[in-house]
Amino acid sequence: MKKFKKLISSVLALSVSACMLTCSVLSTSALDNWEQIRTDITQIMLAPGSDSSELNFAWYSLTQGTPSIQIAKKGTEFSDAQTFTGTSEKAYSDTASGTQYYSNKVTATGLENATDYEYRYRVDDEAWSQSYDYSTVDSTNGFKFIAVGDPQIGVGNGGSEADVERWINTLNLATATAGDAAFIYSMGDQVDGNLEYDQYAGFMAPSVLRNMAIATTAGNHDCDVPNLSWHFNNPNVTEYGVTNAIGDYYFSYGDTLFINLNSNAVLKSSKSDEVIAKEHRKCIEEAIESNPYAKWRIVSFHHDIYGYPDHYSDPEVEECREQLYPIIDDYDIDVVLTGHGHNYTRSFQMYDNNYVSNDSSLTQNNVTVNDPDGTVYFELSTAASKNYENNKPGYNEHIAQSFAVNGVQSYSLVSITDGQLTVDTYRTDTNEKYDSYTIVKSDRAKLDQAIKHGEEIIASGIHTDEDLAELIAAIEAGKSVTSSDIKVIYDAAVVIENAIADLNPVMYGDVNDDGEIAINDAVYIKKYLAGMIELSEKQLERADADKDGTVTINDATLIQKYLAEIITEI
Repeated sequence: MKKFKKLISSVLALSVSACMLTCSVLSTSALDNWEQIRTDITQIMLAPGSDSSELNFAWYSLTQGTPSIQIAKKGTEFSDAQTFTGTSEKAYSDTASGTQYYSNKVTATGLENATDYEYRYRVDDEAWSQSYDYSTVDSTNGFKFIAVGDPQIGVGNGGSEADVERWINTLNLATATAGDAAFIYSMGDQVDGNLEYDQYAGFMAPSVLRNMAIATTAGNHDCDVPNLSWHFNNPNVTEYGVTNAIGDYYFSYGDTLFINLNSNAVLKSSKSDEVIAKEHRKCIEEAIESNPYAKWRIVSFHHDIYGYPDHYSDPEVEECREQLYPIIDDYDIDVVLTGHGHNYTRSFQMYDNNYVSNDSSLTQNNVTVNDPDGTVYFELSTAASKNYENNKPGYNEHIAQSFAVNGVQSYSLVSITDGQLTVDTYRTDTNEKYDSYTIVKSDRAKLDQAIKHGEEIIASGIHTDEDLAELIAAIEAGKSVTSSDIKVIYDAAVVIENAIADLNPVMYGDVNDDGEIAINDAVYIKKYLAGMIELSEKQLERADADKDGTVTINDATLIQKYLAEIITEI
């Protein structure tokens, strides 16, 4: 089924054009305060809350107690501030110095739109910290956020110190260009070595991160120990896709739903691929249930399943692709943001593991598409560390646009309005925009596409009039919708989609639902019966090859007989 699929900005005194000349990283000169930076892992970090009225905080302390945040409107006294308390847990232990750190997390609620605030923090009755500024943006008519790939502090040319300089430079450029971005979104690999604390200290060092929230994705270099979850307070963290770092999570901003999946579970979880995929699906379903009428849906995870050739054929990337693209297809996802490959790529609109169209117009570096089918996948290049020349052949039939220059970092600015989403990507040496991709989407797009798909099924002639009665009625009801209320439109589309789903015949024996019966399907049944894997409700239905209502070894045997042509059908 084809489905289509908004804090303060640190305002620089210089203009963007001047910043292009003075702020760009042209060398890896030493930071004057590197020794101070590299030893401070107690910096407070802000993250988006469940929605734009919330803001999450996390910081390390040397004592454990009740953490508090005070937040007041700019120009008022902290005596009039709201105070929010949270939780504290034992975190990183520095065995060399014998220092024990504690992770503190607090959520502030009830923030107003387009309002300037100040905040400060402490644990128990300690002295309050200095105050910091934070502003919510006016999201009435849309919002912007900054998206970055793999800072991976510690792996680049010149080591952690040079990476931190480049990281600061990228954020300075991005916030100057954005002007009023709501938050930053990192696609994973915040650091190179998860135990290297000068790297985490460096990642948290940019001063803009005291004033702007950052949502972090678990990368393969982040997921072995809990440091990521101790330093950052991401919202709505679930028990799905869990590694030592974090599980899947989600949040809303304006009319956009953000869903963050931990793609590292494919390597770092003891659960089967099928169970992990089922968990990712549950996270998406829960997220959509929390905001079913979000006009835009953005999914993020680390591994670049449709990225440049460096990782395309890696076993874990192939497994991620097989796990995730069917889920992305099923839930009207507009955009997928990834990292991992340290190159920038933009795919064609993808559906069913293939491009919807590879028209040459889509390969330009300034593209607008209207109500497209499928999902566009971005692989974001590094914001601070190493990247690669864009010159490797193969596995690129899904790529519409790509860019990489060795030693040049990048960032993307995502601008969202009611009917338009644009991803503009900039290189940090010149601050030149080198790719722009805009999706224009009408309110009726979801309904119109559901109607179109339903009519295609009716025209195919493969179903009886009796079978099609529910779908025909749903399409007629959908066509009669004249309301501009997105809730009414979406509900009508869902009725059609459900009627289509009810028509899909069960292919008994096709346990993994890949469209064919193969030996893997018998293996799935045997592993399930041995307690090695779990099967979803739909998988159990398809595994019941003899249709007796239970899954037994006889079902695996029937599949083997069918493959050996002992029997001709299941």
